[in-house]
Amino acid sequence: MDSYDEAPNIENVPEDLLAEAAAGLQSDTDAEVLAEAAEILTAERVTLGLVDRFAAAQRPVTMTLRSGCRVEGSVQDVGERVVVLTGVDGAEQCIAIASVVTVRGLPSSLSNEPILNQTQRGQGVRRPAVGALTWGSYLRAEPASEAHVILIDGTTITGRLTLVGADHVDLLVADGAVTTCALSSISRVIRQPSRSQRDGMRRTPESGRTSG
Repeated sequence: MDSYDEAPNIENVPEDLLAEAAAGLQSDTDAEVLAEAAEILTAERVTLGLVDRFAAAQRPVTMTLRSGCRVEGSVQDVGERVVVLTGVDGAEQCIAIASVVTVRGLPSSLSNEPILNQTQRGQGVRRPAVGALTWGSYLRAEPASEAHVILIDGTTITGRLTLVGADHVDLLVADGAVTTCALSSISRVIRQPSRSQRDGMRRTPESGRTSG
């Protein structure tokens, strides 16, 4: 007599057992999805840098700096070592990331950001784009403009930018003297908006961001 496996007849299986089996399969699928999501999130967070979270910020942030002062504004640009905030008054502040102690308002996850390269795609890690902003590029963007330069020791120097070198900047101060500051000694630089920028802000007001 030939032996063979009979196909299961689900018509003879109680409905409660079928429902239990289906629920078990769904639970296994859900658990796998959750485990995969947790793995991606962990891979993202262990390599996460402060600069990445600044680049992903979509709302105003509040910083405490080493000098003890608090700075608030919307992130306008980010480099590897500096971040630019714009306040509600339109004033720009370029801040050395090394001088930042605490920040409030940063996103905790970058999962909505595009994957930028093949390595990150393979790891499931997502990164927002970080620009090429540096102290030099920021200060050279508006030559001869007036700026308030705050050093890491809390000293403030106000003057007109006359020269931006590779590692230093010259300021023409009120008494006509030129003060040279090492870029590595700068905590932040404050620039007030130009008249045209202020006019544009009045025409198209936005909370925390300029119209430029």
